[in-house]
Amino acid sequence: MNQILHIFKKDTRRHWPEILISLALLAMFTRHELHPWQNIASRGFSSPLFFIFDGRIITPALVLFWAYLTLRVVQGESLVGDRQWWVTKPYEWSNLLAAKLLFILVFIFVPLFHVQLFLLQHFEFPILPNLWGILWMQGSLFFVLCLPSLLLASLTKNLSQALLVVLSILLLVAGIAWVGTKMPDSEMEYPPAVVEHLQEGLILGALIAIPVWQFARRNRRASCAAFLGVSVLYVLISVAPFGRTPDRIYPLVESATAPAQISVRLPELSRRRDLWSSATDNVYLNIPVNISGVAPRTVVLLNGINVVVDAPQDSQWSRGWKRQYGEVWPEDRQKDLTYEVDRGEYEKIKTKLLHFRIELLLTEYQEADARNLSISAGRFFDGTLGICRLDPLRNPALQCLKPLHSPGLMASLVPQKNVCAGDDEEGTIQEDAHAWEYPNTFDFPDPGLNPVTDYSIMFGPSFVLRDANNTTPQKQKVVHLCPGSEIRLARPVAKRQVRIQLDLPDVRLQDLVEADRQ
Repeated sequence: MNQILHIFKKDTRRHWPEILISLALLAMFTRHELHPWQNIASRGFSSPLFFIFDGRIITPALVLFWAYLTLRVVQGESLVGDRQWWVTKPYEWSNLLAAKLLFILVFIFVPLFHVQLFLLQHFEFPILPNLWGILWMQGSLFFVLCLPSLLLASLTKNLSQALLVVLSILLLVAGIAWVGTKMPDSEMEYPPAVVEHLQEGLILGALIAIPVWQFARRNRRASCAAFLGVSVLYVLISVAPFGRTPDRIYPLVESATAPAQISVRLPELSRRRDLWSSATDNVYLNIPVNISGVAPRTVVLLNGINVVVDAPQDSQWSRGWKRQYGEVWPEDRQKDLTYEVDRGEYEKIKTKLLHFRIELLLTEYQEADARNLSISAGRFFDGTLGICRLDPLRNPALQCLKPLHSPGLMASLVPQKNVCAGDDEEGTIQEDAHAWEYPNTFDFPDPGLNPVTDYSIMFGPSFVLRDANNTTPQKQKVVHLCPGSEIRLARPVAKRQVRIQLDLPDVRLQDLVEADRQ
């Protein structure tokens, strides 16, 4: 124990300038996080100088400096080679490792822990019920920041070597990600749970075992070989054919039994030309659809899309399953789907008449524990939402603060209880408006340093038709929120996941690309 404290005090004396900078950045971070709603308002400015002065750069600067501080402390007694001065001292490797971990704990995690408690207290949230969540956030930060920094510091001799390794890893990851985008269906492959647990175990085991081995043996060649071996094994597991495609997860159902009745409609001609579209490597097909049949108090999420056509044998333009993001509420009548294809393959067959087969992935959520909430003037508290207020800049929206993570919810505006100035605006259509927040399945805290999460509930505008025959142009729905407005809050419960097929015969690819329509 005396040796651990001796090394700790020596590191404190040596690195006191870095400690002061770390604490100063943490103080700036704390001051910035005391005003979350003002910070949200400033995000609308895109000037680089404004980005610096409004405080958005503080959090990434603090995290990067903590990684730098960890590198400096561990490399103070370099573990690379066997001719460092400290190896002549009676240092035990376990004591050296414990001293470095103690330094990280005292000067990174203990100050951050007190800041997190202070932020909870400042916003008048209870501390004891949220204490476990704060400890979970601390453990997550140690895993994603300190363990990789410790591994990097134990395998490199100085900062320049560490930066070279980081750059190499980033280039490798970017290359693997690029290759993945070229593989059909890779975007929406879901590995089995046992494979995910195996990969997580490999990462965690490597991050813990390799630094410990390097402290104990100071054999960089063996440690690097172990790290490369784990990395190769991780990549092989990732590309192995263990993944489950959406076809296996989402059962195919008849359109009549789907949670939403969706049909493809022919795209309208457009004379607008996009001068930038021809400069990109990919082309985005725009597929308009009509929607009906969504049950009341239900939302259907669009999760993915796959488009296949009877193209010539030498053309492989289809890119497999692609993610699709969208919400379908009972009042919705139209949506636009998008699908990304390679420009070169698109140019080969864009003028040919083709038969399209479109597959969609749908997830149906229903309301549970629904209740009505009246919006108050100024700040108000709700047990589910946290502390909220009407957004002064974006109407209709609520700004909310809640400990650890935002809640999953379905929110619907009650029209008859929403009499605001401007609701009777000429030419607008007043119907239910909705907002959606994904449920947190595991109830884990949101990643980050601040235990108080700021989020918005946005009742965004949607588009509906004036009549049911789709013969008139679309009309924008206008929604207003004001004190006294009433919303219905509910907990979303997943009911089913299904896959449906749609047909679109005798259509050219260029008819689905707005920039190429004539």
